[in-house]
Amino acid sequence: MKAVQTGVFVILVIAVNIFAAAAQSAGITGNSAGAVKIGMTVAEVRKAVAPMKLERSSDGEGIALIAVKSGEETVMTLFAGEEDRDAKINDTAKVEYIMVWDKSFRTAAGVHPEMRIADAEKIYGKVKQIIRSEIESREYVTLTNQPAGIEMRILGKDDMGGVYAQGASRTDKYSADAYIFTIDIDGSAAAQTGKRTPEFTSVYTELTTGCTSVGGEEGGHVSTLCKGPGGFQVHYFDAATIYQLNVADATRDWEEPVLSFGLDKLKAVGRVEWRLADGVPFAVAVKDPSNGRIIVRGLKGFERIKFESSGKNAVTDAQSGADNEYRDAILPVKRIDLEGAMMAAVVSGTLKSFDDRKRYSFVGAAGDRVTVKIETSEWSGEEGPIMVGIVRRPDGSTDGAPGGTVFDEVLAEGGEYEVIVSQNAAKSRAENIQFKVTVSKAKSGS
Repeated sequence: MKAVQTGVFVILVIAVNIFAAAAQSAGITGNSAGAVKIGMTVAEVRKAVAPMKLERSSDGEGIALIAVKSGEETVMTLFAGEEDRDAKINDTAKVEYIMVWDKSFRTAAGVHPEMRIADAEKIYGKVKQIIRSEIESREYVTLTNQPAGIEMRILGKDDMGGVYAQGASRTDKYSADAYIFTIDIDGSAAAQTGKRTPEFTSVYTELTTGCTSVGGEEGGHVSTLCKGPGGFQVHYFDAATIYQLNVADATRDWEEPVLSFGLDKLKAVGRVEWRLADGVPFAVAVKDPSNGRIIVRGLKGFERIKFESSGKNAVTDAQSGADNEYRDAILPVKRIDLEGAMMAAVVSGTLKSFDDRKRYSFVGAAGDRVTVKIETSEWSGEEGPIMVGIVRRPDGSTDGAPGGTVFDEVLAEGGEYEVIVSQNAAKSRAENIQFKVTVSKAKSGS
């Protein structure tokens, strides 16, 4: 009998140890969920989560995702920068984002998926805000003392966890049954310093329905106005043999041309896509019916966003391009002063993390020869962090290269030029990089 009791005790100890190990491996931090960490390759994830399996997955937006499955249950979902949801999982891709579904995964304080918001408040403090995206109606809660690096998506009765005033997309009130649906991890330096990564979404305005036409008296031009989000609107009008399509604010004090097209091509254009960050519109994208290009233009305050995309992935490229441009547009700008016929200016900075970026600007005149050089105290040839410098011209076009001389040309136009300094985060993940940017200018032929 004693031997049996001893055997049972040993089994219990082993079971407790296994459970403790499993609980430890299921911890959530601002950079990891259990054994899965931001920056891991998919191959490393396979090994770390075995015997769980990886399967291709997707969501309502058609994004290529990877499900980590225990039997038939999805424990977490990963995004590894893949574009094609129908393609085989790329084992060399690196994890950029983690969505945790399983309630056995917990933060150090014990918060987990399926926990009621009211209970989470007892741990991390009162709700600061709940944000609802405009098109997917996804809701994210921010608590007063919530750890950096994580986001919490919520649900509740009738799928809505937040209680909103009419027409509002933000609140600090929630329904009694609201709970944490997923805990999401992006591991970015911005998140780890308490800055939330914007949620990018799209809404659409149809050009042939729900619009109002004015004018046309005595053979004059007809203007058609179609409402968009945030008080913006589409304005298109006939000009001889073409339509001119603009975007404008509510009063049309600000109006920006986007596209011209034939009078018979209205249905081919179809609609305007508005790109939003945390529910606030910042850019539009319109299909050019003559060649399939996607024309992207920034809205008021984001006029620097100006580019086109084409090819098989033109739509998704336009969206990701607009999102990247938004991230750059909200960076603080440091001015570099260039004066006189010939001058060089030097500014210094620090990239605190692998995805940190710095933004500079200078004014150039047509005919000036400008050279931009980026150097770091650690960078020499192929060694050290892999720096990247991108120079944006006034017309929105860009040029750049790895660290060293990233730009050297005679300026075709005058105006404000921008320099974005970063490192190639896919290949280099250094921290606290000290660098300097040298911008030199001379009159062409000097």
